[in-house]
Amino acid sequence: MKYSFFFLILSTLTFVAFAQTPAQIKAVKAQANIMVTAMKTQDYKTLVKMTYPKAVAMAGGEAKMLEGMSKGLGQMKTQGISFSNATIGEPSTFITVGKQLQCTIPDKLEMKMMGGRISTSSTLIGISDDKGKTWTFIDAAGKDLATLRSVIPTLSDKLVITKMQQPQFVADK
Repeated sequence: MKYSFFFLILSTLTFVAFAQTPAQIKAVKAQANIMVTAMKTQDYKTLVKMTYPKAVAMAGGEAKMLEGMSKGLGQMKTQGISFSNATIGEPSTFITVGKQLQCTIPDKLEMKMMGGRISTSSTLIGISDDKGKTWTFIDAAGKDLATLRSVIPTLSDKLVITKMQQPQFVADK
């Protein structure tokens, strides 16, 4: 009897720790979609707004980050490279760290370039400090856990961050 009660309490606590509501899932997906769409349309202000604040601060603040994005993506444009598509997948199970929710979201970017298209898959890390109402993101592409923790010290080691895949090039026909 004691073991049954203990098991019931443990099961309930586990469920509560990993529970995520449909509203939270809808919010993270919608906001991640805003971020990848901003990348595709070169809406740098929205992109910075959706970026995890400490990452913006580490880039020298909003103005510096906007300048860097504009310069980098401007160079891509002069080389004939542009974003042609950006999509997100399903978010992982949310992990609670203190009062913060964390999750990962797979994303796929496709760029048009001279002679074809290149596509790459990556992982966004979503962070919410208000129980899943609003989310900010950081791209985990090519970053190890130590590097990511320099930006997000509370980053859970339970998050599954997929290894960045080699970009795939498809030649025009």
